[in-house]
Amino acid sequence: MPPGSPVAAVVVTHRADALLDACLASLRAQTRPADEVLVVVSNTERAVDAPALQLGANVGYAVAANAGAAAVQGDVLLLNDDTELAPGCVEALVAARRRPGIYQPRIHLADGSGLDNLGHGFLPDGSVWARGRGGPVDAAFAAPGGFSGAAVLVSREVWDALGGFDARFDSYGEDVDLSLRWMRRGGDVTPVDDAVVRHHLGATYGRAGPEKIRRIERNRIRAAVRSLPAGAVLTLPALTAARYAAFGALAWWGRGPGGGLEPGARRAALTGLLQGLADVPGSLADRRADQPHWRRGERAMWAALWRGRARWEDVCR
Repeated sequence: MPPGSPVAAVVVTHRADALLDACLASLRAQTRPADEVLVVVSNTERAVDAPALQLGANVGYAVAANAGAAAVQGDVLLLNDDTELAPGCVEALVAARRRPGIYQPRIHLADGSGLDNLGHGFLPDGSVWARGRGGPVDAAFAAPGGFSGAAVLVSREVWDALGGFDARFDSYGEDVDLSLRWMRRGGDVTPVDDAVVRHHLGATYGRAGPEKIRRIERNRIRAAVRSLPAGAVLTLPALTAARYAAFGALAWWGRGPGGGLEPGARRAALTGLLQGLADVPGSLADRRADQPHWRRGERAMWAALWRGRARWEDVCR
C-alpha cells in the first residue's frame, strides 16, 4: 500500500448482536490491524464495543455504508456484520493494494461447507451470480466481474470518484451498480487470494426470501439500464425472460437459484421487476450523466462482461 493510504474497516449493522461481536473480534485479531474501525448502527441506538456512528433508523445498507465511509480516512474496507475475517485478511488486502481500485477477498461460508463467493459473475441481463458458490474453498480465484458487498476493499480514490453507493438502492444490488460503474470507467475488480472472509450468508433477509428477491430484481434493472451496453438494455425484457425460463428449468430438477426459493419469492421477483421498470426514466438520466466519465465503450464493455461472466457450473449448483 502506498504511504499515506490507511485502511478503515466500516462495519454496517442493524442488529448489533452476537454476529457483530464475532466480526469485531476478528478485526482485533488481525496480524495487521485496520488503522480505524467504525461500526455504523442503522437502527435504534445500540451500544457496541467499538467506535460507532448511530444513525437512529434502519436507512438501508447503501446509505449506512456511505455515511460510514464519509466518517473515516483512507481506503474503505466494507464489511457486513455477519462476516468474520481470517487473521491475515487485512494484511493480504493491504499488500495487494498497489494502485487505486477495488479488491475482492475470498469469501467462505461460515458453516465450513464451501465457498460463498469469489466475487460476482454477470449474466446477460445484468443479474449476477456468486462465483464459486457451493464449490471447494480452494477453487481457483480468477478476476470476477463484480465485487461482493459482504466484504470488499475500495480505495479512497475510487470511492470518491464514483460517489459511493447509489443511496436509492437501499439494500442489495448496490454492489452490482458500483461494479458496473467502475467497469465503465475502465476499472476491474482485483481478486486477493490470501484474504479470507467467512460469511453467515442470508442472516438478514434469508438466502432466498421474498423481500431479498424483490430488492435484487428492482435494483438489477436500475443498474443494468444505467451501465450495461445499449444492446443489452434494448433486449433486457427478452434476456430477463430467457433467464427466468432457464432458472425455472433448473428449479424443476432441484438445481440452480430457483430451487430454494421461499414461498412468495416468485411474486416478489415480478414486483421488483415492475418497480425497476418504473424507474427506467431516472436510470436513463443517470446513464447520460455518467457517459462523460466512461472509458469503456460498447464493445470493450461487452468484452469485460464476458470475462467476468457468471459460470454455468456455479449457477447449476
